[in-house]
Amino acid sequence: MQLSKKAIFVVIGLVSIALVGLSVLQIQNLRSSLTTNRQIFLQKVDLAASKISKEFLTNPQYAKSLREAEHRMKKSDQLNDPIMDQHMKGIMEPIFEEYGIDIAYEYAVYMHKDYSEGFSFVMGDNGASLDFELVSCDNPKERGHGWANLTCSSGGNLHLALFFPEQDAYVFAQSSGALILSIVFILLLIGCFAYTLLIIRKQKRLSLIKNDFINNLTHEFKTPIASIALATSMLKSDKPAIEKRKRANYLNLIELESKRLEGQVDKVLQIAMIDSGNFTLEKKRLDVHEVIKRVVDSTELVVSKRKGSISLNLNATQSEVMADGTHLVNIIYNLIDNALKYTIDIPEITITTSDHVEGIEISIQDNGIGIGEDIQHYIFDKFYRAESGNIQNAKGFGLGLSYVKKIIEEHKGRIDLRSTLDKGSEFRLYFPFS
Repeated sequence: MQLSKKAIFVVIGLVSIALVGLSVLQIQNLRSSLTTNRQIFLQKVDLAASKISKEFLTNPQYAKSLREAEHRMKKSDQLNDPIMDQHMKGIMEPIFEEYGIDIAYEYAVYMHKDYSEGFSFVMGDNGASLDFELVSCDNPKERGHGWANLTCSSGGNLHLALFFPEQDAYVFAQSSGALILSIVFILLLIGCFAYTLLIIRKQKRLSLIKNDFINNLTHEFKTPIASIALATSMLKSDKPAIEKRKRANYLNLIELESKRLEGQVDKVLQIAMIDSGNFTLEKKRLDVHEVIKRVVDSTELVVSKRKGSISLNLNATQSEVMADGTHLVNIIYNLIDNALKYTIDIPEITITTSDHVEGIEISIQDNGIGIGEDIQHYIFDKFYRAESGNIQNAKGFGLGLSYVKKIIEEHKGRIDLRSTLDKGSEFRLYFPFS
């Protein structure tokens, strides 16, 4: 079943809406989580501050010590008393630990004056930043920017303010686990969605290539079959005895077309064999120069009919490699055949060999129509055929270059393409010596 373009766009739209909706819901959940965690943290602070107040109510000596510390600070003109500061932290930190408050804190102690006069600063562990005039402990605005909580003890006229500079980061960290999981799941969904789109796109391209392959297969098989059928029909006709020359022509036509059919079937079977894994190379030491000359000689008739030429620059000093002779011949022949098929003007083909590190490089250059940059990375794909423009005889299955690349890779070599539209193409083949 194939999805139409409209159906694909509908699916993409629905999934996109779902992803956006999911992202919005996750953002709302994160905000809710932050709010909840902040409230939980503030409740812990309130409970801890309340317990500290109870400690002061239980032991009046604490308030007395604070007043004595206040007198000492006034005489020394300081905002903090080291002895009392150590004593205050000794009271507060075990309580903070009990309630799981494990972040940095600051505190300040205030003394209540007449209500109209507000509160006066007594001491703190960071007097420079906490020394401000407090009017009411019930007014949130009086807690200052960034203050988490201000607790006023209900006993006496001493009041305690607590400040947590890293409160926002702490609250966010409490929700970071859910945030990270949300991001991971959303990214996974986006990744799966993107991968699905790529698969759909690839499947559509493969579907087009498959249809093109079937059409080409039909054409390639239909023509020789029709020729064979026609020649056979003429031979079987009840007409007077056919001239010996015509009979020979008919038989030659049947033979040629049968070989053509056999060659087309062999191409398909070769690719199928390579893909199945039941494929082994029969390597032996071969002279690449001799193979190239043999292939060029076999194509001389076709090239001369088009008044073309093949120039050889066999410059490699070491031309012997371990290779499968049959497949090496096929590789060179396929590339020359492509050069002929995709050349409009008089074909001019240049074959060059040169020394390469631990191997030999073969260059096959033509003056054909060239291959656009946008399709060069598809050109070695199985069944892929570039548009041939007005090259009417450029038929095939799209198996030639795929076969060439696979065979070269089986030889532990590689193939590179350099091509410019309307200026020709150059295929560079590298074969190792062993």
